[in-house]
This record gives sequence, structure tokens and C-alpha cells, in this order.
Amino acid sequence: MDTYAEARKKIRSLPILLLLVAACSQPPSVALEEVDTFGSNPGDLRMLVYVPPSLDPEVRRLGTGDSSGQEPGRGVKKVSSPGVPLVVALHGCTQDAQEYAENSGWARLADLWGFLLLLPEQRRGNNWTRCFNWYSPEDSRRDSGEALSIRQMVDRMQRDYGVDPHRSYVTGISAGAAMTMNMAADYPDVFAGAAPVAGIPFGCADGFLSALGCMWDPPDKDAVEWGAEVRSATDHYQGPWPRISVWQGGADSAVDPANAEAIVSQWTNVHGIDSKPDDAHDLKGHVHRLYRDSSGQVLVESYRINGMGHGVPVDPGPGRNQCGKAARFFPDVDVCSSFRIAEFWGLDR
Repeated sequence: MDTYAEARKKIRSLPILLLLVAACSQPPSVALEEVDTFGSNPGDLRMLVYVPPSLDPEVRRLGTGDSSGQEPGRGVKKVSSPGVPLVVALHGCTQDAQEYAENSGWARLADLWGFLLLLPEQRRGNNWTRCFNWYSPEDSRRDSGEALSIRQMVDRMQRDYGVDPHRSYVTGISAGAAMTMNMAADYPDVFAGAAPVAGIPFGCADGFLSALGCMWDPPDKDAVEWGAEVRSATDHYQGPWPRISVWQGGADSAVDPANAEAIVSQWTNVHGIDSKPDDAHDLKGHVHRLYRDSSGQVLVESYRINGMGHGVPVDPGPGRNQCGKAARFFPDVDVCSSFRIAEFWGLDR
């Protein structure tokens, strides 16, 4: 009989066909830097970083550090002004960090508003289709596997660049969105906000087959049951929970739109607010809903992009609220999700 490790390896080799996000054929225009050492890296992920020119000009490269990843390399200076925001952006299946940075619009926004961009990248040796293994118990839980690797990358960024510990955020598409939900639940003490684009609620799957079930027909749980999944990820956590921006295509055949509703139900419960929206309005023909606490602060928001399939909404152009490049699974719907998410988190300030 196969051992757990052997069975897990076989599962990872199976393509999740309906979560594919095709690779971009355009030449790269964003210069990413790879960091080789950032901790034990139990998930065996790659760490790529975008440092925008608008930050301190003395900081252009991350140091290699020592074997433990505890210190920056020789000659590397930290950003002189503390409190730099950080966005962790997680690509989808078959995609890589370069494609996601460019097409999503996050690199352009980092240039514009001066925040750091961290882009973890999956290796084919971990997953044949380069999906993050969001459904694997080993990789989806706090201080284990890929989740811990991403946390260690954030720690390295904090050491090297003086990242504001209260202004780290995480977002992603598809499998990257499902991993986004893992990170928000596992590390609410690290992330102030999370934004899944075609994501899966935390705790939905515990293996490959259940992952497929979550994608196509998520379990019928109420808000309390979904919220309990998040609370179970940390022991006796009493701090603030991440603010959540949920994005979903209304015609998505890869990830059923019911998942977005489940995420809203899950996180409004975690925040202790009503799952009925306090406000809903039209945005260029799409539906934007807001969920507020008793003080009026929006803790959860959701966007349903009518007629859109599986992908990241973009709005190419030079306008202030435009960003992204149209490509397969990056549909031009006249709304740039990355801009709206960054604005929701206050990065424009």
C-alpha cells in the first residue's frame, strides 16, 4: 500500500483541469528579483519580489542572507522610512509569478503607490499544473508546508525592507485565491486583508477529490459552520481579522459562484457581522455589496462580475482606476479588480 507521502505525490501530479490559468506569451516587462534563502521553505516554493522604483532608490536588491535566512546580505540597506506596505500575490494554475504580476495590474499599482510586491511561485515538482496545493492538509495549515513557506517569505520581507507589520495583504486567482483564504485563516496575525478572485472558502477540502467537489458544488454549510472552520485554524486568536474583498465571475464554470457566497458567509460570521449586505450598488453593470460593522466600517465586500467566466477582471488603460493587461483568463470587463482591492485596503493613501 502506498505511504501517505507517495499517495500525496501522485495526487499532486494530477492536473486540476478546470482551474487552469494559461501562461502568457508576451515578453516580460516587470523585473522580478528572486530570493533564494528565506527560511526552511517546507513547501519548496520560489520567492520572487518586485521592488518599485518609487521606494528608496538605495534599495534595489534583496541580499542572499545566511543559510538560516535571518539577515540581509552584505551591502543591502533597509528602506529608510518604516511602514512600507506589502502585497502577496498568488498566481493560478499553469501560471507563473511574472505573468501574474504583469497582467493583473499589481506591478503597475506598486509603481504608482510605492508598496512592495511578493510573488510566491509554485514548482512543477510540487504540482504538475503549478497549482498551489491549497487542498492538501499538509500545505494548507498554519506552520506547515506551502503556507509556512509563504509566511517565511513575508518574514524575510519584513527584515529586509521594514514592512509595516500591520499592512501586509494577500490576494490571488483560482488556486492562488484558495491559498489566499488559507493564509487569511492561518495567519490573521500577519495579514490585514485578503482578496480571493474565484476562490474557495477555507476548510472546504482535505484532498484532491474533495477539492473538485468544492470547486463545482461547495458544501451547503451555514455561516456558523463556515466561520468555525476559520476559528479552528488558530488557537484562541483574539486579535483583529483580515478585511476581505471577494471577487467572482457570474459565468464561472471552473469555480462555482456559490463559493463566493460561502466566503462572504464565512467571513461575515468570523467578523461577527450580518451576512445580509448593508449596501449594494451597480458598478458598470456589475454588483458590488458591502458588509459593515456597527461603527460603519466595511469589513467584507463582494463583487459579482456579470457574464464573466474564470479569471481576473482587468481594465487596461492609462486612467487612474485602470490597470491590467487583457489576456486569456484576464478578461477586460472595464473594472480592474487589483485597483479596487488596493483602494479597499487603503494602499492608494
